[in-house]
Amino acid sequence: MNAYSDRLADRVAIVTGAGRGTGPALAQRLVAEGARVGRCDGGVSLTGRAG
Repeated sequence: MNAYSDRLADRVAIVTGAGRGTGPALAQRLVAEGARVGRCDGGVSLTGRAG
């Protein structure tokens, strides 16, 4: 736990572009701070492959 672990409790975040680049790190940080996160990336298939 850190000082920010509950800062976003009871909040929802939607991260577009969460499949690559800085998106995954942003989504992980939001979860670490207590948010519920919906991740989406139009550049990958349901199996996680690019395309």
